[in-house]
Amino acid sequence: MKKTSLLAKFLISYILVLLLPTTVILVYYYPHSAKNAKDKEMEWNSHVTEQFMTSMDIFTRYVYDLPTELLQNRDLKLYAAEENDYQRIVIANEMKKYNATDDFIDNTLLYVKNIGYLFAKTGSVYNVGDFARRGVGYYYESWPHEEMFRELDSLMLPAVRPAEDVIIPGNNRMRMLTFLLPLPLGGANSPGAVLILVKEETVIRMMKSVSESYNGDFFIFDEKGRQLVASDSAAYENSDEFKTLVSALGESGSGSGIHRIDGRDVIVSYNASDKNGWQYVSLLPVSESLESIRGIQRNTVVLVLLILLAEVVVIYVSMRKNYHPIKRLVSLAMEAFEHREPKPMNEIETIQYALDRLSTANSKLDESVRRTLPIMRDNLLFELASGHFEDWESFGREAAEYGVIIDGPLVTVSVLSFEEDARDCSVTEHCRMAEERLPEGTNGYFFKSIYKQEMIFICSHAADFPLRAYLDELQRELAAKTGARSLIGIGTPESALRPEGVHLSYLRAVRTAEHLRIRKQYAMLAFDEIEVAQTGTVSYFAELLQSLEMAILKNDVGVAESVTERIIDYFVSDGMPPHMVRTVYLNTISVVINGLQRFRHDDGSLLLLTDAAFQKRYTIEQMAGIMRDSCGKLCDIIRLTLPSSRTASQEDILALIERKGMDHDFSLQTMADHFGMSLSGFSYHFKRTMGQNFKEYIDRLRIQKSIQLLRSTDDTLDSIAQQAGYSNTSSFIRAFKKIAGTTPGQYRDTHRQA
Repeated sequence: MKKTSLLAKFLISYILVLLLPTTVILVYYYPHSAKNAKDKEMEWNSHVTEQFMTSMDIFTRYVYDLPTELLQNRDLKLYAAEENDYQRIVIANEMKKYNATDDFIDNTLLYVKNIGYLFAKTGSVYNVGDFARRGVGYYYESWPHEEMFRELDSLMLPAVRPAEDVIIPGNNRMRMLTFLLPLPLGGANSPGAVLILVKEETVIRMMKSVSESYNGDFFIFDEKGRQLVASDSAAYENSDEFKTLVSALGESGSGSGIHRIDGRDVIVSYNASDKNGWQYVSLLPVSESLESIRGIQRNTVVLVLLILLAEVVVIYVSMRKNYHPIKRLVSLAMEAFEHREPKPMNEIETIQYALDRLSTANSKLDESVRRTLPIMRDNLLFELASGHFEDWESFGREAAEYGVIIDGPLVTVSVLSFEEDARDCSVTEHCRMAEERLPEGTNGYFFKSIYKQEMIFICSHAADFPLRAYLDELQRELAAKTGARSLIGIGTPESALRPEGVHLSYLRAVRTAEHLRIRKQYAMLAFDEIEVAQTGTVSYFAELLQSLEMAILKNDVGVAESVTERIIDYFVSDGMPPHMVRTVYLNTISVVINGLQRFRHDDGSLLLLTDAAFQKRYTIEQMAGIMRDSCGKLCDIIRLTLPSSRTASQEDILALIERKGMDHDFSLQTMADHFGMSLSGFSYHFKRTMGQNFKEYIDRLRIQKSIQLLRSTDDTLDSIAQQAGYSNTSSFIRAFKKIAGTTPGQYRDTHRQA
């Protein structure tokens, strides 16, 4: 009868344990899971929208600052500009300096009214008439040429044209977002205006880079409610409900909510920029975000019922078979331990009593063993160095068990950095033996750091104690007896009145040891002996880091590799303070690893790289190698993920150059578009295939053509320049003199005399 009662108790208790989570799932979680999923999706949608708005604010800030930068350029004498080749050359050359200032901008055009020319940041020069011809200038299909320049001549305030079709030089069609900015801003007698063109695909790519997994639609409206850019312009183009919703959002401020548009529920997030008044709207259909959760809910109910049924059967069978071993365990417990209480106990209570006695005995044994381990003393001393104790009384209560005494007037902390693992038994043993050689009245303790290559020494001493001589002798002994070569950074002697003196000395010792590891100029150095050159290059590094981050977002491997090398050159310079070295390294590695995270969310090698990059201490050369290797790995991944391009063999490239190489609008972009490759990707491919970069190759080919014409014809220089592919004579003369070493006229005269 007792056997049956025990089995019943066990069976009922286990079933109740199973029913509790099942009830919670079915009664609470199931009806609330959909609501929680919606709330999370709204929060995420709002976060993505805000992140995209912040990114756009950063990149458009430079757009609005550019006119002021142009006016501050003393070489751009816009009011005094005259209609002559020299003045146009000066302005064109100055505009080239702005060619690499911002990857967000596709092109910048400076319009000078009194000479009727537009100067691009690429060095190209256009007259007003070029913009009325397709393929020559920038031809706007929905912005008539006369209206365009009337608006530019009378421009008083900045304006933005929504994304529209523009036929760019080379007769390719591109959708562009156009910024119109007067010079100076708001001036009544403006010398001209600035047109800044941004590709719509650049903005859309930036939208998608905020979250690779985001499936919603983005929209940008200006402060008047005009649609500037849309990730899918046709999605809600004919929806009156969408237009009404956008108008209402402009009056309600930022936020997220669920709205019904064209018969379906949509999560709508809205933010308005306080920088330029632009409005950012993102839409994510609710059905897409909740489809998976509904399937999980249905499957969960079925699985829970099946699990519950299987568990009941397993529990009953198991208890039937395990009851006899339980009886034998009860008999053993009764023989091993004497009951403290005379009251009778059933089987479970008897086993519980025995386990409690075993647990108590085991805890006492563990506590006794831990107190005898040196690691406990090391942990206590490291907590002292880390500033975890507010007064000596609390420290003394724990330190007394390990014989640690800090009672001198001064306390100094030193950090010993080894080339190999400092936790070698011989190194540790020798350091502990050195503690015994300290004179009376001086107490010192060596203990292991959290880093494998370090040991820490805390010394409580009088003002006249020769600490440096003591450490110098120890350093020589370690090298001679254990073969361990070390660098020793000594902190400042601090008052021992409060434990914070130990912490302060430790921080300075760490910084001194870091200086020794990085520079490797001395074997031992005190904090007061560090000489750090003053530098003012923090802003330069910030600009480089921003350029690297932008290149990674745009998947531009060429720029990413170039900027990384510039950071490394700056990083290894002798004038950088030691604390800045690690800051530059950590910030650069963080940007690269964030880029890797976009492509490999669950990659185990990425986790190993992150651990190795941040958890260990390296020399300058090792840190530079990690930055270079990590960026190279990221660039390789980006190249693998870019869409495949058309074949561009040497024969194909030469054939295209033979057909179009003498056209004045023939460019690297033309060739990249022809072969379906990115500009940077084709530039790298061209140089690898042809052995030199595109501009050098084309310039030499065109000069060879012009030399043939100079020697075999009496054509004018203007005619020869046009036949050789140059848009104007002045650029032809400059290119000819650079390659041939003389002007075209002098070359013709010399060979005629010959």
